[in-house]
Amino acid sequence: MLSIGDFARLAGVSVRMLRHYDALGLLRPARVDPVSGYRSYSAEQLDRANRLVALKDLGFTLEDCGRLLADDVPVEQLRGMLRLRRAELGRQIEADRARLEQVERRLRMIEKEHAMSPSFTLDAYREQALPAVRVVQRSSRVTEGQQVGEVVGPLFGQVEEAVRSALVEPVGPSMGHYTMDGDAMIAAAAYPVGPEVGEAEASAAGLELAELDAQPRALVTTLRGPLGGIGEAWQTLSREVESRGLSFAGPCREVYHVAEMDDPDHWVIELQQPVA
Repeated sequence: MLSIGDFARLAGVSVRMLRHYDALGLLRPARVDPVSGYRSYSAEQLDRANRLVALKDLGFTLEDCGRLLADDVPVEQLRGMLRLRRAELGRQIEADRARLEQVERRLRMIEKEHAMSPSFTLDAYREQALPAVRVVQRSSRVTEGQQVGEVVGPLFGQVEEAVRSALVEPVGPSMGHYTMDGDAMIAAAAYPVGPEVGEAEASAAGLELAELDAQPRALVTTLRGPLGGIGEAWQTLSREVESRGLSFAGPCREVYHVAEMDDPDHWVIELQQPVA
């Protein structure tokens, strides 16, 4: 027999929680000393303790745990539930990591005020016209600015896979373009294509065909450094627009000249903002 302390250690729970489980009838001790009241447990009860903790970690209430334990959930079903929970936790961790990076970037921007971050550089600004561009793309409506990265990242992966599978030949590097739509933003991940690609070819690849209008005047610069600096770079460009007495005059574009996922600190992204 195992003392309550030893059983708690082996099961990975607290003594206090074991007493709580006992009170709820979820995990009764194998023996209670009639004189001292000391609880003792059998090593055979570790299986039930493992199931109870696993179900609790899956998010079930203790009441639900009791019903599931009474139904004697098969090991394979419990294993499948735990795998699903593991996947959910993985996604949550990635989302939390992305939010932490956003917080850190915002903190750096606040700390540096209007000074340029040393982690990336911007080429000299230039004014130029932007040509019309035919693209195949996937797009999504984003209602929160902080969601842009979470939404656009997967879109690029989807577009790249679709282009490769359909043997559509891009005529330039990947692009992102962003159009305000009321209080929301339409974010698109795209590849420029030639005139031979029409609606039929785009549809067959599961993509949208779009035409980006020519812009007579735009302020352009190029970010060299980590993708994480993109938000700060756009804010710096916006200040330059204002300092020149200009205003935004159309959907902005990003052209990804160098965008290696295995080297995220050395991207080269051209920022193009139509102005008037």
